Amino acid sequence: METFLQSLVDIVAGLFGGDPARPKPPQNLPPGLPPGPTSPRVTDPTEPQDSSELRPEDHVLITHENEAPRITDGPEFDPVPAPPPARDTDGPPEQPGPTPSPVPNSPEYRSRYLWCIDNGHGALSPGKRSPVLEDGRQLFEWEFNRDVTSRIMAKLEQVGAAYFEVTPEVQIGNFLQERVRRANELSSALPKLFVSVHGNAGPAPDMQSFTGDNVRGIETWHYYGSTTGRKMAAVFQRHLINQTGLRNRHLRSKVSGQFYVLRATRMPAILTENGFYNNRFELPLMLTPAFRQQVADAHVAAILEIDRDGL
Repeated sequence: METFLQSLVDIVAGLFGGDPARPKPPQNLPPGLPPGPTSPRVTDPTEPQDSSELRPEDHVLITHENEAPRITDGPEFDPVPAPPPARDTDGPPEQPGPTPSPVPNSPEYRSRYLWCIDNGHGALSPGKRSPVLEDGRQLFEWEFNRDVTSRIMAKLEQVGAAYFEVTPEVQIGNFLQERVRRANELSSALPKLFVSVHGNAGPAPDMQSFTGDNVRGIETWHYYGSTTGRKMAAVFQRHLINQTGLRNRHLRSKVSGQFYVLRATRMPAILTENGFYNNRFELPLMLTPAFRQQVADAHVAAILEIDRDGL
């Protein structure tokens, strides 16, 4: 009888809200809006930053549409800064470095947003390197990220777009909490958008082994439930595929275990994964200045389009 009653309770719970032990995924609300009845964001600084490090319990959603319809009947952002979130007190905080100043836009260019350009890992991040090629060449992700973002920022400065270099330091690790703090606490009259630039790595037995030949291409991540973040990701993904010609791995988001820089930033945020540095075909390409410039040009084209048309 107890088994029958428990089964009946489980069926009723499923009809009126699903599994009560599994919280609904949080929504990435625009600044200024009160939080809804969602579970709080987790601020674990050890969150993996590459899609190759997904845990089995994470649910990854892959969106195959090229671009979501634009919303034109109201403002997408509130430029008034939101109250700061609760600080993470689990573990010692990372030591902050000097906070750089945003680069002002020139009078010839009308910036709609302030772009927070994030170059991901530092030189002290463990791993994050490719197998060594026969000619001795090897890719370090921190160097790839910084080369691409430096090319992005050079072009943004040239046209006069407003941007902010989140982490100019090199001798750091993942620096997760500080990177997010700098973007969140940056004062700006313009609404802010966050772009994190990365190289990807597929599953492999060790760092000196290549991933499968079919694990290749470009993908763009956005925060689960963020309509604005998804639109933003779609523009970047389209330009990246058009510029590089690499395989389209589409837009991606995780229901649980969200990337820290996507879930802890108080602004629309995306993370681009620009090729697999442990793929035997894409590694030599990612080591070339020409490919890195293509990736940078694609980011700039997306930024200029969104600055022009909005989200």
